[in-house]
Amino acid sequence: MLRKFSVISLGLFLGCSGRPGLSAAGPVPSPRTATVSATPNVAFDPIPATIAPGGTVTFAFGAVPHNVYFDAVPGAPADIPGANVNVSATRTFAAAGTYTFRCRIHPGMKGSIIVSDTTAVISNGTSNHN
Repeated sequence: MLRKFSVISLGLFLGCSGRPGLSAAGPVPSPRTATVSATPNVAFDPIPATIAPGGTVTFAFGAVPHNVYFDAVPGAPADIPGANVNVSATRTFAAAGTYTFRCRIHPGMKGSIIVSDTTAVISNGTSNHN
């Protein structure tokens, strides 16, 4: 009887061990704030950024000039025009959805903000958005 119990316990332990990339930790609330950096490497980081509805994103511009223009979709915040250097600008995202943006100074430099109530965190540290 003890051996049968040990085998079952071992099987349950191995099945629930949370091997990286294979099991979800479950949905967690999305953060209320995020920062997206416009890097000297002509990229936005992170992509995508995820926040909860009503949350804010701070766009941080370093020594290389950048701007942010959102695709024209309902709920998109105001653009951040100009050639922004060593400044930050914050935008609020009221409604759930995905908001894509680009830098008009650097063609091909794109990013997105996912506004969602929850984010499913996978055990290897990645996330899926719900």
